[in-house]
Amino acid sequence: MNNIVILGAGFAGMMAALRLSRKLPKGTAAITLVNASDMFVERTRLHQFAAAQHPKTRRIKDMLRGTRMQFVQGRATSLRPDQKQLTVETATGDQAIPYDHLVYALGSRTDRDRIPGLNNAYTLDAADAMRLAEVLPSVAAERGRVLVIGGGLTGIEAATEIAESFPAAYVALATREALGAHLSAPGAAHVRNVFDRLRIAAHDGAAITRIDEHEVVTASGERLPFDVCINCTGNVPPPLAREAGLAVNDAGQLVMDAFMRSVSHSEIYGAGDAAAFEDSARMPMRMACATAMPMAVQAADNLVAHLAGRKLQPFGYSYVPRCISLGRHDGLLQFVDSHDAMQPRIITGRMAVMMKEGILRFVASSLDAEKRFSLYRSPRTQVAQTSTRAQAAAVSFTNA
Repeated sequence: MNNIVILGAGFAGMMAALRLSRKLPKGTAAITLVNASDMFVERTRLHQFAAAQHPKTRRIKDMLRGTRMQFVQGRATSLRPDQKQLTVETATGDQAIPYDHLVYALGSRTDRDRIPGLNNAYTLDAADAMRLAEVLPSVAAERGRVLVIGGGLTGIEAATEIAESFPAAYVALATREALGAHLSAPGAAHVRNVFDRLRIAAHDGAAITRIDEHEVVTASGERLPFDVCINCTGNVPPPLAREAGLAVNDAGQLVMDAFMRSVSHSEIYGAGDAAAFEDSARMPMRMACATAMPMAVQAADNLVAHLAGRKLQPFGYSYVPRCISLGRHDGLLQFVDSHDAMQPRIITGRMAVMMKEGILRFVASSLDAEKRFSLYRSPRTQVAQTSTRAQAAAVSFTNA
């Protein structure tokens, strides 16, 4: 019997685990899911948690009910691929978990090393989002200043959610580029209109060089004061893959071939933010729930195919519109082409709110449905290119 371990229970890890549990015949594999928290973190709603709202939460054990998976709550402290063993720090001590195949889906975390003084700022990781929910009401009651750093989708969603939930607070956003620079011109214009309506101050071209206890310092020498600072400047993968000696890229992501396998250790499959394709695959992927789940589906399907002696399939994908919440009463659906390039068309207002909420609920329901059938689908107008090495490895796997 094969020992399969899924490391990480975010969108990618949970999807891979549920799909493997359903598709692998009974008696062929023992499946273990490892995650530091016993709660499933819906990262796409963390800005709502930070704004002291109460979205539905779910326990991982409840999501696994009815499957044959074992769940181990603990933090992976080391990975020894030469021994095919994972060490997990649990509440009762270190636990060694052997594996024959590993799905590496550890996700990402907010980069706390990008700017000096980030210990003076909160993040939108799960633990800090809950702390913000406790802190922001009292800050707003005192008409305090909330500064969001980072003009990406996470920063925009955080600033608008907090400004709408706490209108007495003074909310500002500092971004290195112009506000909405990553959107189409109509999309950027709508975001700026929402900022004006919610009285959010946008500091364009503000490259933060240092965060002090109650103010940030920009490259131009400007000082922006705050009572609460929230860092949304970008995510990085955990260092575990690099520390284990696996092949990683400059960002520290596990490097995969077109078939979702580590290029250095073919028994390890990758999915989600912690993994990226080798350059020859010509499949750049941005970190997002929308990319993590299709990657997980392909990783699980290829692992099932490998164990059954069938041909592995290269990953295929096509980008879909970006959905951005701008508080509970406005939103933005930004259309893109299959390669994620911005298109002029947008949808805004209540329609965008309903579409964003519908997509989030679809994602949640697709995880629940995976225990019984495959609900999740994604278009495949792009297919990862297979190198000669990857093709030869796929043939040898099939013939093994």
